[in-house]
Formats: sequence, structure tokens, C-alpha cells
Amino acid sequence: MPVDDDDIDVGFNFRDDPDYRGDADRDSRKLKRWHQRLWNKALPDGRVVECVVDPATGGLVHGGVPVSSDTIATTHSRYSGAKSLWAEFAEEEQEAYERSIYTVSAFIIFPVRPQSLNQRRGTTWAISDRFDLTLECIRQHYLGMTGSPLADVLAVDAHYFRLFGEGLTGFITYVEFFHLQDLVADGTIRWFDEFDGNAWDFTSPPLPQSEASYRRYLSNVAAFVAARGERIDAWRKAA
Repeated sequence: MPVDDDDIDVGFNFRDDPDYRGDADRDSRKLKRWHQRLWNKALPDGRVVECVVDPATGGLVHGGVPVSSDTIATTHSRYSGAKSLWAEFAEEEQEAYERSIYTVSAFIIFPVRPQSLNQRRGTTWAISDRFDLTLECIRQHYLGMTGSPLADVLAVDAHYFRLFGEGLTGFITYVEFFHLQDLVADGTIRWFDEFDGNAWDFTSPPLPQSEASYRRYLSNVAAFVAARGERIDAWRKAA
């Protein structure tokens, strides 16, 4: 039986997409269709958050808010510090890491506008594109805390995050809606590195400083992508 191109395949690697020109967020029509299917669903209270294409712009709209795809798993190979560590890996090892974190479970949607979250989390040194640190900023936003490096941009987009509720309950609903449970335990973040505290110090270097810690970090990122893929696949089969 032929496979429906819109049937979500959590094992599909977007580097194999015929549309791929270096950035699946920008290039892939398949990824856009899959985002529509993944995030067009009901909240626990029964409200449906629709994910549709704006016919005027061709962009995605989620719950009435313009959004864009964003990669939430990365090697940080172009960031200062990690760049030199990445360069020590053999080419085939680099390829293995890159492919392990470029499936649909490595993508999410965020509100889009000039200097929106998907841009700022990559350009803010204290975050350096780490999704666990981004999620910590989102957690703090839901709890009414205003000290994170992304607090200002999250405040601008507060109407979007309010779709999922408020306070800790809103945060948990957001986490479950986007299948992020493997990155949260008891309402706090499970970090990609070896830090074992409940709150991140945003003055600390965000990226691993040694080859051993960098390898552990990449393994944790890949494990999260795999676990999220299983959750997405289970949801897809049950839907």
C-alpha cells in the first residue's frame, strides 16, 4: 500500500527531504504539513487549537497566532566553544549526530515576528539555542517570574502561551500538548547537561566546556529526540 505523504513518519530524516536546501524549518513543505497535523488538536478542557495555513502569507497560524517552525535539537557546532569541540569529531561521527536529531520530533512551532522567540533564543548568549534553557524560560514565564533572558519576548507573546492556561497548570499543559514530557520532571526541567539543580543560573556558560561533557550533552539531546518521537508516534496512532 502506498504511504500517504502526509502520514507522519517519526523516523523520516529531513535531510533526505527533496525540498531540503540546508534548513528544513524554511524549506520543507512536508514539515509544514506535519506541523499542521501535530498541533491541530484539543486541549484538556476540550478547546481545539487549530493549526492552519494563512492563505495570504503561506505561513502557519496556531490558535490565531502566526507561528513558524523551529529546530529544538542542535549540535551547537557553530557556537563559540562548542565549535572547537565539534571539530575534533570524525566526519562520520558528526554525520551520525546530525542525522539522529533531524526528525520531526526535533521541531516545534513558536510565535513569529521580528525578534521573536525562535530568533532570540539563538542570539542570546545565555541560551545559545539550548532548548532545555528555552523551556526553563517558558516555565518561569508561566510562574510569573521575570528574570530570565527571554522574559521580555515571552511577555510580548503572552497571549499565545495563555492559550494553554496559566501558572504551573498552564506550563504542564503546554509541555504535554507539544510532547515535551521527557524534558520535565515534577514541574522542573531535566537538563541536557549534568547540572542537577532545579533552577538554572543564566550567568553560567550555557554550552559544555569539555569533550566529555559535550558528548554527554549530545547523547542527552539525541535521547530526548528519540523519546519525543515515541510519544508523537503513540499519539499519532491513537488519534
